Amino acid sequence: MMELFRKPVYLAVTLGHFFLDIFNSSGPVLVTFLSVPMALTAAQIGLAIGAYQLFSALTQPLFGWLADKIGSRWLGPGSVAWTIGFLILSLVVAQQTNNFVLFMIPFVIASLGSSAFHPLGTKHAAEEAALRAATGTAVFFLFGQTGLATGPVLSGIILGTVGLAGIYALALIVAPIVIFMAFSMRYTYPVAPSQTHDSAVTKTIQKATQWSVIGLLALLLGLRSWTTIGTVSLLPKMFQDMGWGPTAYGAITGSYWMASAILGVLAGNWADRWGRRQVTFVTLIAGSISLYFLPLNAGWLAFPLAILTGGFLGASHSILVVIAQSLLPGGRAFTSGVTLGYIFGAGAIGAWGIGVLADTWGLNQVVQAGAILPVIAAFLALALPATREVSQSQPEGVPAS
Repeated sequence: MMELFRKPVYLAVTLGHFFLDIFNSSGPVLVTFLSVPMALTAAQIGLAIGAYQLFSALTQPLFGWLADKIGSRWLGPGSVAWTIGFLILSLVVAQQTNNFVLFMIPFVIASLGSSAFHPLGTKHAAEEAALRAATGTAVFFLFGQTGLATGPVLSGIILGTVGLAGIYALALIVAPIVIFMAFSMRYTYPVAPSQTHDSAVTKTIQKATQWSVIGLLALLLGLRSWTTIGTVSLLPKMFQDMGWGPTAYGAITGSYWMASAILGVLAGNWADRWGRRQVTFVTLIAGSISLYFLPLNAGWLAFPLAILTGGFLGASHSILVVIAQSLLPGGRAFTSGVTLGYIFGAGAIGAWGIGVLADTWGLNQVVQAGAILPVIAAFLALALPATREVSQSQPEGVPAS
């Protein structure tokens, strides 16, 4: 495993993933923090977070296609710098104008960097690992999930102690990583594939495409993303309403993401042993139970419930990505962009939807009612075709699960 980190490109995309997702997952905490001086409603918070995620999701296939065509030498480091730069700009605008619309413009534009990075990062993680593509990509995703877990905790502590000035300082600390990425990825040009090979692969993929199964999987992913990503996006606001400060609601959000990262790796091994459908079913059912009780607890019990919810609901992420990529046609980066874009796009709609509904029925009640969605998704998983037996021919660019 350590030999992978001796490869400059692999190390660059892995570190880039970690630091990029620190800032990505800080978004809900930052918006929640700004909601007090800007007097934002739950619907506005959901709109800001949802728009960020949706804009990123919708453009991932485009950037995946672009990475296949032009390479990553500029897209790689540029995407990380773009996201951090525009997030910082959005905070400056919020402080100076206190205007929600003006804040939203650079905040949403920042998501384009995340959109550009994830398809190319997944591609290079698999390519640099060569014959150990599954292991290499699994570690790449683990670093990203760890960044997602670190972001809310770190930003919560910073905001609770020194305020927004600490976020500006954090951006400066990450600058050397962007420079390292630019140096390490300077030779990542596009690879021109053989036309004959492309033609054969395209015909094989078109023949194997099962659109009815894709539709079923899309519905499953949508329901799961609404609950998993939508809920964690509004988690800081829910606990802020319960009287928690930035450090506390940042910590519980980070616990949610960290549990998702750890259990996601374990679930991949369980899926190889007992089957992908079975593991997806059990973990989604378990996650729905803990999610139901999460909004009912404002004390210390909320932390173990958040860990169980994030762990079980997030456990099936890699499993479902593997299934999706085995069904979708396209190039390596493009296919990654379509799959991840759809997952995060559905989660973005979920964040906005939860925020809108919360203004009418209350955020805690809406989050609790959402526990029914992973139950439906769990039963849809049982209707998917068996896939465990094809694990040896898994798609490139995703971890084995």
